[in-house]
Amino acid sequence: MTEQNIKIMKLSSGEEIICTVVTDEHPRTYNVTYPMKVMTIPRVTGGGIEESLSLTRWIHFAEESIADIPKGQVLAIVNASIGMKRFYEYCVNKLNTEDTMDRIDEPTDLELDAEDDYLDDFEDIETPSKLLH
Repeated sequence: MTEQNIKIMKLSSGEEIICTVVTDEHPRTYNVTYPMKVMTIPRVTGGGIEESLSLTRWIHFAEESIADIPKGQVLAIVNASIGMKRFYEYCVNKLNTEDTMDRIDEPTDLELDAEDDYLDDFEDIETPSKLLH
């Protein structure tokens, strides 16, 4: 996966996907691998409403990880941010690992605690408003 080819596409359906663009040389389609739907999930917390990010398979139950997207369905295409690229690569690697396994393991308590410790580092950051973007 080449990092410079990781793009976010806004589709005419309203969906946003992140994918690796293999080629855009065809006049009518983008050839992409591992397209994943970008979803934000609002949660009510003591500090207000926060949004978390989730990447899910864009096309479920497909045997291939390659798709052709008609250029006419793409409203905008932009480079993904560095953080988004890293999250996407993590999700693709996790997806490939899970595809080769018979079952999906739940995260261990140690992994959950490590994630909580990581998120605690961000609690002390001052923001100009109570909304996090």
